[in-house]
Amino acid sequence: LISAGFNKDELKTLKIFKPVGCEYCTNGYKGRVGIYQVMTLSERMRALILEGGNALQLAELAKSEGINDLRASGLNKVRMGITSLEEIDRITKE
Repeated sequence: LISAGFNKDELKTLKIFKPVGCEYCTNGYKGRVGIYQVMTLSERMRALILEGGNALQLAELAKSEGINDLRASGLNKVRMGITSLEEIDRITKE
């Protein structure tokens, strides 16, 4: 679970849900839930972009400023029991 993106401290209380399905829904998922990355540009980000910084540099800076990427957003949905880790792994492959 640590390699999936969870931290060691939360493993003691973390409960991971899995889809179970039913006679009407064979996969256990109902509806759709989006995962999002919302990023308001900070002054440091603006400066990096103007200096010609690349996407990897911008992503690293965003992470250092506490902005969640899509994977982190998905893992939050797993923590809340909204979706499964398998589904987040499927849609956020790097």
